[in-house]
Amino acid sequence: MTTMHEFYEFAVGPLARAAFGVLIIGLALRLWRYRKKARLAARNLPPDFRTGWALASIARFLLPLNRTARTSPWTTAAGFALHVPLLLTAFFLSGHVVLVEQWWGLSWPTISDSLADVLTVTAIAAVAFLAARRLFHPPVKGLSRPSDLIVLALVALPLVTGLAAHRQWGDYPTMLTLHVTSACALLIAIPFTKLSHMALFFVSRAATGSDFGKRQVGPW
Repeated sequence: MTTMHEFYEFAVGPLARAAFGVLIIGLALRLWRYRKKARLAARNLPPDFRTGWALASIARFLLPLNRTARTSPWTTAAGFALHVPLLLTAFFLSGHVVLVEQWWGLSWPTISDSLADVLTVTAIAAVAFLAARRLFHPPVKGLSRPSDLIVLALVALPLVTGLAAHRQWGDYPTMLTLHVTSACALLIAIPFTKLSHMALFFVSRAATGSDFGKRQVGPW
């Protein structure tokens, strides 16, 4: 009979490596397909790439300086409250860096556990806000599909179980194993869902900005 420890070892070993493999290969294929479509869409435009316009387009969304940020400030704030903590905890949590060091011999500075807790709670609150918006805000509710809520649940699970494991709420080995397996599920889902925007955002914004620059209509 498989013990929880054995399942955890499987999750942080073969399962995690397989999840990263699916993530990398899946995103590479999505980027390749996007590049093909972008070339077809821009076939009647000048072939040169307008770097300045591309960077301006990306900057307007990251700062944020776009129309969406002005018309939906709360949604924009929730987006930042989710993405920034998610990236910081994913790449700079001490437990994550230790795993990377064990796998590939790489290491870098980490954030404190107390800061990680604050960031995690912030991200969970942002997910809850975005889910409530899809469930109860009429303009968005009409456009939402069950898959949108499933994606938010996939994002929330590693956050909730990671916080529970660190604070030792419930059975620690179980929570830690659930954290790792839910994180693997999230990685596997990224190339096949809207979560693929983690890679497609930059290339799509760059391509759009460059094309708008060729048309001289301003960064969008």
